Amino acid sequence: MNAPERYEMFTLPEGVRKIAIVKDPKMANCLQFNIQREDHTIANILRYQLLKHPLVLFAAYRSPHPLEYYVELKVQTTAKTTPIEVMRESIQSLMIEYGNIRSAFDTEIYRLDAPTGEDTRRTARTGTGYGGFGSMDAQANDFGSSGDMGGRGGRTDDVDIDF
Repeated sequence: MNAPERYEMFTLPEGVRKIAIVKDPKMANCLQFNIQREDHTIANILRYQLLKHPLVLFAAYRSPHPLEYYVELKVQTTAKTTPIEVMRESIQSLMIEYGNIRSAFDTEIYRLDAPTGEDTRRTARTGTGYGGFGSMDAQANDFGSSGDMGGRGGRTDDVDIDF
């Protein structure tokens, strides 16, 4: 068949940057961020967060073709800031927001699964009390520490994004 291999949707090719920044010659203070190996999920979240920023005039994205695994996110700001700075702030804000959601989820799971004396299923299964997502094994650091959204957790397969 003519279909590309499934791994191509997720694996960044050698020598390709995760984000390419292209200046828009037709719009003032506007940049296009080409984000490789991402789809509508991350693009729509970023667009929404960017539009909440008071200095953003325009934010939109598109996926050029279903078989091309990148999205184009265009951001225009006022002269008081740059699109790169607004993108940084939006990503930081999302990391905090999703970190708070994760913490609330972990707290609620711990509260529901906490041993009450009669039900010790979680304790018996793990050998210790439940530490929340990301701390399933205190020795393994595959998911980072609990509440550490930005850490690499000792993994080397993450891609650093430098603006």
